[in-house]
This record gives sequence, structure tokens and C-alpha cells, in this order.
Amino acid sequence: MLKRKNKMPEFFINAFYESKFKDNFFVIKAGGKIIEDDAALNNLLANIRELTLQGIKILLVYGGGRVMDAEAEARGIEVKKHEGRRITDADTMNIMKQVVGGELSLKVSSTMAKNNLEGLSLNAVPADWMDVNLRDKEPVDFGFVGEIDNVHSRPINRLFRTTNFVACACLAMTKDGTVCNINADTIATQLAIGTKAHKLMFLSDVDGVQIDGKVAGVITCDQIDGYIADGTATGGMKVKLTNCKSALDAGVRRIHLMSGLRKDALKKEIYEPVGPGTMLFAEEERQSYENEVEAQKLIEGQKG
Repeated sequence: MLKRKNKMPEFFINAFYESKFKDNFFVIKAGGKIIEDDAALNNLLANIRELTLQGIKILLVYGGGRVMDAEAEARGIEVKKHEGRRITDADTMNIMKQVVGGELSLKVSSTMAKNNLEGLSLNAVPADWMDVNLRDKEPVDFGFVGEIDNVHSRPINRLFRTTNFVACACLAMTKDGTVCNINADTIATQLAIGTKAHKLMFLSDVDGVQIDGKVAGVITCDQIDGYIADGTATGGMKVKLTNCKSALDAGVRRIHLMSGLRKDALKKEIYEPVGPGTMLFAEEERQSYENEVEAQKLIEGQKG
């Protein structure tokens, strides 16, 4: 009989992941469909708890577009958008406060409790984290929609010295205390840039970036320009990839795009050598990434 190779002790496997990720800072943006879906939200926060136990610090930013539209329709309030961006008048802002800042924020808190996930669930981004102003009224009056002028990393880092997890709804405050709506993608991207996050992760209802009908496992920063130039990336994908390029250029090391409706998608993207979504990084990161893949393949092969 062939002698079976000794398996690596679980202690060393855990030590590998802890040394790799300890004190890393991840910014995760979850779409409203993830937060609204009980099973998807429960699975996401269960995955996040596991990551925080490895010493990773996680900021979760979320929106609630679909439930907002449904509530507006139920109240007889017209949903107005311009080029995909929600026009947030006074009536719409009141719905956002109640639904996104209220019901969804409490839902996140409740699901955190079910998963024994320690941390904070905030109904808006803290005022001292960002300098925010309302968008100009011309050429389009977006109402109570804010723009981020600057991010302050010091108060963010200060809070994360006391906890490994914070969740924030996509609401923010101007200097005079006016509550405003800001696209959750924008908030997550700007906070990741401002804090120089190790990872920026977008969870939606689609599997990464489709190239020629297949999910691209890896896209480098240099390739983004090519995909935009040759028309491969258009519409929402073009906007998403442009934002990703800005984040990579500003110092964010890795960006992940994946479906948050798939079970354990977050955990698999982090712990498996090749995850289910799309990873984006600068070209100079390629060798480091390939080395990590080989190390993780070795670790995975030692399990069981």
C-alpha cells in the first residue's frame, strides 16, 4: 500500500490565513437585493463573522434600491431617475430614512445578532468620516443627493481600533446636518480610496464581469482601458470598471466583483485559490497574486 502523506496540522492552516489577513481592512458594498434577501444577508454576515475572527476589519456599505421603489409605488410617489441616478426629492428622502436608514439597518442588526457577529450597524455614514455637499441644482436638480468632497481616515481608523465590523446604510450628512442619499457604490469606492483598503468588494446579483460570455477570473488595471476602448465594456459595466480603475490607481490593492446571492460567495472568493467572481488588480500585482494562488492551492490540498 502507498503510504499516505501526512496532512498539515489545522493549526498551521489557520496560522497561514491569520498571518495573511490579520489587520487587513476590507470595504464591502452589498446591493439592496442582498440585504433584502433573508438567506443572502444571513449567509453574508456569517461569512463576514468568519473573516473577522481571522483578524480582518470589515466595513459594509449597502443600499436598498428595489425596496425603495416598491415602497414609493405603494405610497403613490413617482420614482424619478436621470441616467440611472435616483432623484431624491423630499418625499423620496423620507422613504429612504424610514426604509434604508430604519428597516434595513435594523434588519442588519438583527441578522448580526443571529450570527453572533460583534460590531456596529449604523443607519448612516458618520458625519466626521466624509465631507459631503448636495449636488448642484443645475443642469439637473437631484434634490437630496450628496457628493463626497473628501474622506477622513483618522476617525474611521479610530473606530476600527475598537471593533472589527461596521455596517453603514447609504445615507450621509452635510456639514449643516442635512441627510442626503449617496450611491452606495460611490460611498464604498471613496471610503476604500480614503483608507487605502486592502480589498474593495462589490456584491450584486451577477457573477463578476462577463467577457465573451464568460466570467473573467482576473482583470488587470491595464486591461480595463482596452475593454472600454474596444467596446467590450459598455453601460453599467463601463461605469463599474472606470470606478474600479480609479480605486486601483489610488492605492486599493485588490477589487472583487461577485454575486452575493451565491452561497458562501464571499468566503470562497477570499479562501479559494480561484474564487467565483472577478478580481481586479494592477499589473505589477500579478506575480504576487500568482504566488498567493500557489500557496493557497498547497494549503487547500492539505485539508481533509
